[in-house]
Amino acid sequence: MRTNQLILSGLHITEDEYSYKGQFILSAQGKSRSVDMDDLEQSSFISELKSFFDLEEPAGDIRNILMDMIVEKAHISSRFVEGKNYEETSKKEKVERGARSLDRA
Repeated sequence: MRTNQLILSGLHITEDEYSYKGQFILSAQGKSRSVDMDDLEQSSFISELKSFFDLEEPAGDIRNILMDMIVEKAHISSRFVEGKNYEETSKKEKVERGARSLDRA
């Protein structure tokens, strides 16, 4: 399974003096796992996710893809604050990211 096929839900991010903390749930194929964003810094945790979801990519790529997914998900709830062209820009970036992932395949 590819990392970008995982479903990221229940994202909750807090900020305290530019220190960000967050939790979310990853799920796919009847499996789910609660994740703390701090855990993404540990290579052992990324390896656990890789084996739990049977992910194809190397551990470094898994972390980067998950961070991209978190950033994308966080922007969805703030589209009204960002201005009238934000949603169009966000969609364009999502399409470009999808095209880049196809180039890697």
